[in-house]
Amino acid sequence: MQASLKVTPQLLLLDLGEVRRLMTQDGPRLARYVAVMREGQARCIRLGRGVGLSGLLRLGVPSSQTLLYTLPGDPLDFEYEGPNLRLPGLKLYLDRPPEFVETPFYAWMEP
Repeated sequence: MQASLKVTPQLLLLDLGEVRRLMTQDGPRLARYVAVMREGQARCIRLGRGVGLSGLLRLGVPSSQTLLYTLPGDPLDFEYEGPNLRLPGLKLYLDRPPEFVETPFYAWMEP
């Protein structure tokens, strides 16, 4: 897998390179992109056909392949912990499922 990361003051966008099965706090999802945007309420949204945010669409990110997390914190406030990506309240496990989940929101790629 060749993932890439794009970060702006409004958006963190992780491109997994292909559609992958992700396990999230809400159950399994298929997505190629994981996006994190700032919003007052923390939530996870699986965007579908006809449902999207103009900011994502302007970047050329298809809403049908995007798992969107909204967090009250700054998308620039992230750090790598080994192969994993941590934001306040969200952790993306990029190499394998965790032994235990540390944050209210999370996602990992199914093998």
